[in-house]
Formats: sequence, C-alpha cells, structure tokens
Amino acid sequence: MTRVSPTAETVAEVIRSAIVSGELPGGAAVTEKWASEKFSISRLTVREVLQSLIAEGYLARRPYHSAHVREFSETEMHDILGARELLEGYAATRSVNAAEKDRQRLREALHAYLAAMDGDDVSEAARRHRALHVALVGMAGNERLVRQEEQLMVDSSMMVAVIDARRDDVEKMKRVHTQLVDAFLEGDQQLAAQLVREHLHMVDKAAVEELAGRR
Repeated sequence: MTRVSPTAETVAEVIRSAIVSGELPGGAAVTEKWASEKFSISRLTVREVLQSLIAEGYLARRPYHSAHVREFSETEMHDILGARELLEGYAATRSVNAAEKDRQRLREALHAYLAAMDGDDVSEAARRHRALHVALVGMAGNERLVRQEEQLMVDSSMMVAVIDARRDDVEKMKRVHTQLVDAFLEGDQQLAAQLVREHLHMVDKAAVEELAGRR
C-alpha cells in the first residue's frame, strides 16, 4: 500500500498543538530537516508549513537562521495588548454609527467563535477569536485600523492560543465575548469601552502568569 504523506495543513496543526501544549517551548528550533524527517514530507511541503506558521505568529525566523518558536517578553506583550486596547476602545466609541455590513460581520464572527469554543480544535478557536476582535475594530468603519488590528492579533495569536488552551472557563470566555459584542451592537459606547478594558487587562494578567510559568 502506498503511504500518503500528510498535507501541509495537517503538519502545521500538529506543530501548532505542540507549541500551545508547551511540548515545543519558546525558542525551540523548528528546522526543515527536523520537520521533513519527523513527518516524512518533502522540503517543499516543509517550507509551506513553516511559512504558514510564521505568518500566523507561531514561529519567527531571523535572516540566515532556522525558524524557531516565537518568544514573548512581558514588555512586548504589554505593548501589543495596550495597542489593541487603543484600537478596540476607539471602535467602541464609534460603534453607534457602524454600518450594517460591519454589524453583520461582527454577528457572524461571534457565531463562529462560539461554535469553535464548543469544539476541540484549539487552533480553530484561536483563529475565530482573532477574527472576532478584528470585527470589533471593524465597527469603527476604518480599514486602516482593521489592518492594524489584524497584525496585532497575529502578533499575539500564539500567546492567546496558549492562554485559551490553559483556561478551563470556556463558558466564561463565551459569556465575556457575547457581552462585549452585544455592547458594540447596541451602541453602548461607555459599556463597550469598559468591557474592552476589562477583557484585555484579564488577558494581560493571564499572559504574564503564563510567561512566568514558562521560565
């Protein structure tokens, strides 16, 4: 029987899970040779996998060096979450004037997030989480800000996925995001801004705890 090599996405998912679980710690090298031998795939497929994980923020690579699991400092995480608070807080103040297409995008993003949180696919939940926060900023009606939020979510996606995987309060996270979206959709600017601050401060605290535990 001919053995079918795993697809690039299958391999990427295995590596994502290893990073989120801590099996591949921050700074660990993920070389083409290692991936090719471990998964019995071609170097071409390996390059596709690595590029995907770099684009998603799980891996990083310096010129002339192998890819490695991305590491975060407390300062970097504070900076990313602080920037997100500025963008999402601003969107909260503009939500009352949001266009219907942006409101519908947010509704759909919440629906997809809640469904993903009920499943077992950590990576899918992380992707839907990322899309939900981008849709929140979309309520400001400014595509430049949306692109900034997309990049910030990519920058923090690996750490957010790790935090989500460690927490056992899925129902609480679903409730928090539902309340956040409801405040945006209802145009309650004060409540929406308050919920943004509370949520991101919670994420910041969890990130600091996770970073301390990984040292």
